[in-house]
Parts: sequence; C-alpha cells; structure tokens
Amino acid sequence: MMALDVDGTLAHRGDEVLAATREALHRAHGEGVEVVIATGRRYRTTRKVIDGLGLEVASVTLGGALVKDADGVTIRCKTLTAVDLQDVACAYREVGVSGVGQRDGHAEGGPDFVIDGALAWNGWTSRYAEKNSAWCEWRKDLACEVRDDVIELCAFGSAEELQVAEAEVQRRHPGRFESLILPLPADASSGGGFFLEVRPAGTCKWTGLGALLEVRGLEGRNVCAVGDERNDLSMIRGAGFGVAMANGHPELRAAADWVTGRHDEDGLVAVVERVLG
Repeated sequence: MMALDVDGTLAHRGDEVLAATREALHRAHGEGVEVVIATGRRYRTTRKVIDGLGLEVASVTLGGALVKDADGVTIRCKTLTAVDLQDVACAYREVGVSGVGQRDGHAEGGPDFVIDGALAWNGWTSRYAEKNSAWCEWRKDLACEVRDDVIELCAFGSAEELQVAEAEVQRRHPGRFESLILPLPADASSGGGFFLEVRPAGTCKWTGLGALLEVRGLEGRNVCAVGDERNDLSMIRGAGFGVAMANGHPELRAAADWVTGRHDEDGLVAVVERVLG
C-alpha cells in the first residue's frame, strides 16, 4: 500500500495531479500496489484529486477521522460527542475564534460543515464559507447544540490567535483531544493564514490507515507513506517505509526514512520507482 498526503505531496496548484506522477501511480496500481489518499481535507474536496488521479482509491480524510473505501462507503467515522463539541466550542468562544464543524455530508446528507455564528467571523472564516457556500450551514450557537455528527471542530486565523485557542482547549480538557495547527494551503485566498484542527484523542492519519489495513489484512510494514506536513508524522513513523517530500516540514524530513523530490517536480515518481524496485 502507498498512502499519500494530498496538499504539498500529491496535488499541485490545488487539485492538479501532474502527468508523470499520475502515470507512475497507475503503474504502481497495475503492479499490485494499492494507492490510498491520506489527507486533512474533507471528503468532497478529496474527491476532486481522486478524479484527477484517474484511479478509484480508498481515502483517509479529516486527518484520520473519516475512512472511506474506493466506492465511497464509510469504513470508519470518528465523531466528537455532543459534550465534546460543546466544550471545544466554548473554549473557542472564550478566546474569540469561530468554530467550523466538519461532517460526513457525503454519507449523511446535509452540509459538509457547519460554522458557529455566535461571533463575527474573521476574514479567513468568511472566505472559507463564501468559497464553499453550497456545502456550508450557519448555526446560531454551536456551544448550545446537542449533536454528534461533527467529526472535528476547526478554526481559521493567524498562528498567534490559534495558538491561544489550542492552549485554551488543552488547558480546559487535557488529554481529551488531538489538536494541531497547520498553514492553510497556499493560494490567492489563504493570505498567510492557518487552521486549527481539534478531534477526538487518538485520532490521526495512522489510526485511520489502521482501520483500512485491518479490512485489507495488511500490516504497517506493508505501507509506504508519503507526506509533507506535521499531520503526516504519525503515518511516516508508523509505516514500514516513511517518505517526506523535499518541500516538507523540517520535523517530518527528520523523521522520514527517505526524502524524495518536491511535489511540484514529480517527487512521487522516484518513490514509485523505489517501491517497485
């Protein structure tokens, strides 16, 4: 199995998969290597990259919380409890950031995500809602809602304000949640912003891949995992062969078994060649 991150690894300029990379992954697939997507994206935007790849593949999305087979059937969906959602929303509220709750809209219907409307949105949150208006729902007060369909509660903002928000969540609820701050994918609307992910403790890309490995009857040693950011650390460390992109975060490059080329220079081609021998 080859487990591939999307932004900064497989995809170039948004959802594009470069031709040489696509051809190499088709070759790997033809020789019996299962290609799997492992990303922080939600499923709908992951589908755009899968379509560009031209292979029907399984996916681990939302940082490991939502796992779907190639036909879109959900294998695993780890959601926040109603109390979890309220507690994180209250922590966000305390420091002045708005929560964005990601859902499995593909399986359950309804919006892909809901946004807390109790506070004024910052520019990053407003742009995200506008760009995805067809799959977004405004909610008056998420901290008062009793619902168990939110997979993770994110927030958009500057690195500094999200560090405050993350610290508040962990101060109030030590050990209950996984949290990570990552840069927004670079495009015209990112404006140097960041996003904070908060999901149930023990949820990461590697645990998501574990659910798929169990279905396939494979072990961690059978996996080559490739990524570029800190949310890829769990699968880089857990896989039999962990690869970092040359454009990857220094911490990830240090943890990897091997560093390949850049994502925008078909760095995955060399990985396929090494896997196939």
